[in-house]
Amino acid sequence: MNERYEAWISTYDKGKLLIIDIDDNSFNENPEDLGKIIQMIDAELHGLF
Repeated sequence: MNERYEAWISTYDKGKLLIIDIDDNSFNENPEDLGKIIQMIDAELHGLF
């Protein structure tokens, strides 16, 4: 499945992409990591730096 996702995402051109490195966080166990991801999404949606 990862190969198919990589193939799809490498050709995606319908809008912005937000790439989140899940190797460096444990958002499912750590609320702080989840908060960082939410902040990244919010910044993209609302045009913050």
